[in-house]
Amino acid sequence: MATVVENDIVLPEYVAYKPKVSDHVPEMLRDMAVAVEFPLSDEDRTAMETLSLKFDREGNCAGLAAPQIGISKRIIVFATPDTPELRIWRPDLSDVMSKTVWINPSYVGNEEAGFHADYEGCFSVEGVAGLVQRYKEIQYTAYNVDGEQLQGTIRGYLARLVQHEIDHLNGVLFSDMATNMIPMEEYRQMRLEAIARGYR
Repeated sequence: MATVVENDIVLPEYVAYKPKVSDHVPEMLRDMAVAVEFPLSDEDRTAMETLSLKFDREGNCAGLAAPQIGISKRIIVFATPDTPELRIWRPDLSDVMSKTVWINPSYVGNEEAGFHADYEGCFSVEGVAGLVQRYKEIQYTAYNVDGEQLQGTIRGYLARLVQHEIDHLNGVLFSDMATNMIPMEEYRQMRLEAIARGYR
């Protein structure tokens, strides 16, 4: 069920594809999300706040895109904290970023930097994780809440995360590209065992 938070914003449930149950993917996850215009409307500000609060309420969340909670807007939120556990589990973690909200983001991959395959999970693809090849380095363009353009280059796990979230805005799921799918329970066990080995 949806949860009402302190400031009366209702947090919707995830729009989810359940590959173990059905081949049906909800249209919201396949549609191109709508670009946000500036200055932000009250509706768009509420969408941003709802997505941000949903992110905050998750105990283990790297990123979310607005379509995942039923909002067809080009907005994402993500974070890559510099923690020992994350560095063990994601050894390609080179760039870190605190919680960030991007509007109308896009990216261009750097083919010369190469590619890297790693496992991904998603709140909108229930019950499984998959091995996905991504660009090791990307150039991004996005906007902040004030409409200021942001540009830069990011690498490693942060680049993977941003690619994953922007894909959601374009109707693409990690499962579309995964070369190996495993149960989420197996993925979580892999993570626990890797972190345990890293502390030995």
